[in-house]
Amino acid sequence: MSIPQAPEEHIPIACTPNAIPAEQQEEWRTAGKAVYAAVEEVADLPNGFRFRLPANAQMLMAAARYISTEHLCCPFLHFTLDVAPNNGPIWLALTGGPGVKDYISSLFASTDLLNVEMMQAIYPHG
Repeated sequence: MSIPQAPEEHIPIACTPNAIPAEQQEEWRTAGKAVYAAVEEVADLPNGFRFRLPANAQMLMAAARYISTEHLCCPFLHFTLDVAPNNGPIWLALTGGPGVKDYISSLFASTDLLNVEMMQAIYPHG
């Protein structure tokens, strides 16, 4: 039996970090920092962004750990983890309904999660 879900456009854009159990918060922060520090390319999407990550097992596991907790505090985000064949790149996409792309942009503008070069992909004129 499936639980009815609200369409993405009806989910409020509000993060609730306390939704992540206290004993998982340090791992969540560490995994998130590792994932975003490793970003090799940012691709603009109509409703968010895709981040190219190194193609290795450690990064795949870090991305999975990050998503497993991040979705608890940010239920409005749609996460897609795409692993290309033949040891190709790993892409993490963060997308969602109206306003989510602006939220993601503001998050990266207010933190040091992405390096300066990757920030240029999000803010090419800033």
